[in-house]
Amino acid sequence: MHHFFTTESTAPPVIPLLWYGVMVLLILMAVWASLRYYQNEQFRKIFRNLQIFQLICLYIWYFAFQLPWSNSLPLYHCRLAMFAVLLLPDQWKSKQFFALMGVSGAIFALGYPVFDPYTFPHITSFSFLLGHYCLLVNSLIYLLRCYDSSLLKNREIVLYTFFLDMFLVGVNQVTGGNYGLMARPPIIKGDSLLVNYVVVSSILAAALLLFNVFFSRRRERVKVSNSI
Repeated sequence: MHHFFTTESTAPPVIPLLWYGVMVLLILMAVWASLRYYQNEQFRKIFRNLQIFQLICLYIWYFAFQLPWSNSLPLYHCRLAMFAVLLLPDQWKSKQFFALMGVSGAIFALGYPVFDPYTFPHITSFSFLLGHYCLLVNSLIYLLRCYDSSLLKNREIVLYTFFLDMFLVGVNQVTGGNYGLMARPPIIKGDSLLVNYVVVSSILAAALLLFNVFFSRRRERVKVSNSI
């Protein structure tokens, strides 16, 4: 149990191919369950409470061991989305923006996992896995129930993404962190902040736009079917 809460860094855990396949399968199962049970109140409560439990456990560890601001602030894309989906009113466009980010970010994170440098199992790997699966489900539940195509325009999605990432670049300069993967993106080699910012922001904005189109078309199909 001591190793589960240790603050002594080692190396990020390597995921065997079999377990990576299990992670991908769980993504598909999470999407299927969300589509099937998003109207079920008990289903919604379970994943909301699991997300709350995950965040409380992680931040108790951060505060108890006084982890540096370079890693402990809730300013990763998915962490921001977790808090937004849990706490913001359903009618706010910022909640819809972060829910779209939650779906795309969770799929990216679980499809290309970047764990903290601690031996598995550890509180950070537990939080990473539970947190991203819950984020995926909770974001899908919100979008399936509350998505409003008139609430958030495509250009706003792009602007919000680039402004948010510009803010994270500034935070990284102050704290020495890697929030938003802006300082050290796993898919880019090199130290150019401008290249990192443009590439990461463009990929994220494109993903958000893609999911926005999907949910917009779904909403139109639902309207048509309800009018028949």
